[in-house]
Amino acid sequence: MEFMSNLGGGAQADQPSLFELIAQDKMREMLEPALRYVIAVYAQRHPRYLIRIVNRYEEFYAVIMFFVERHYLHEYGASFAENFYGLKRVRAPRAVKHAKVNIDDESVASSAAAAAAASMSALPGSNKLRERDIRKSLLFLIGLPYVKCKMDEYYEKVSGGEAARLFGDEFTQEEEDLTGQPLGVRTKAMALKLFKKGYPFVNALYQLSILAHYIGYLYNKTPYYSPWLRLIGIEVKRMSAADYRDIQQKARNTPKRTSNSLIESVQNNILGLLSRSLDFLKVLLPMSIFFFKFLEWWYQSDYYRKASTAGDSAEVPPPSRIKPHPEGLPLPREANICPICLKTITNPTALSSGYVYCYPCAHKQVEDHGRCPVTLMHCRTDDLRKLYNDAGM
Repeated sequence: MEFMSNLGGGAQADQPSLFELIAQDKMREMLEPALRYVIAVYAQRHPRYLIRIVNRYEEFYAVIMFFVERHYLHEYGASFAENFYGLKRVRAPRAVKHAKVNIDDESVASSAAAAAAASMSALPGSNKLRERDIRKSLLFLIGLPYVKCKMDEYYEKVSGGEAARLFGDEFTQEEEDLTGQPLGVRTKAMALKLFKKGYPFVNALYQLSILAHYIGYLYNKTPYYSPWLRLIGIEVKRMSAADYRDIQQKARNTPKRTSNSLIESVQNNILGLLSRSLDFLKVLLPMSIFFFKFLEWWYQSDYYRKASTAGDSAEVPPPSRIKPHPEGLPLPREANICPICLKTITNPTALSSGYVYCYPCAHKQVEDHGRCPVTLMHCRTDDLRKLYNDAGM
């Protein structure tokens, strides 16, 4: 992407288009499902080692992206996705923006402001990110999406989720009579009720604020395309040829660390390897996204159906069975008994772990706990699969 973002020139050549900014946001959003898919595939083969990561994937992803984003903010002054699209973060010229110029002549006022801005930009490193700017950026790059994800999941849980929207109040948790209960219990119930009623409005306000900044940025009414960047006083600009030369010069002039002991030498080599590995993510992660989208397209295309039909004659071994977890529910002796309700399975439904339950039992289990009750493997309501037999078809 080097120098491609500067095509077009003009007076505001460093101002990225809204399309570029939305594209890098979408790229950041696609990293999470791509990595989740890879880990889920390998977790089915090695559940003993990866099942804990699958069950705590949001925390695992947040920790990984913290180190990735921190590296790119320190080295390139941009997040990973912004750097991929040839963008950088700079501190907004608040001193010029908030300066009070008490001059009646508009031409003199504009020339004075322009001179002040030029003098400020001439200062070396005046608009580059400081350490506290990096910390604020990490807060909104990592912390805010993590909290938003957890709040969305919790709202889905307490509101009944998709089942409540499809089937009405049958899957909604009934409100208990709290008369005579302790004050703490009543306070918690009241807070939960307020959360269920108020969170949709908070979420709508969250989305509307982003949309308003998109529109304002599109019509050059604000230099911030995101309310969070406005909050921390950071603008996103295109990288210039000088920026790329500075990065290359910095890489060439990086002093080699000399060490007098074997331990220091090994430590320096490990740090250098980690730094180069994080830089290689600019190639690796986009390739993983492309591979993920290609697999999505492939399994939904006619080519896959034809290939699978042509290979039906060949014997394909079944996938290895995921063993029950010692802390999970025990399996009944008879295969037609639901492990949850211990009754004959009705409306059989399979989870991604391969075990079959009654649909109401499986849906409630996944909604409440988010995992298979037998293997404790992480599952979602999207993983429920209805099973049919010849008699019911």
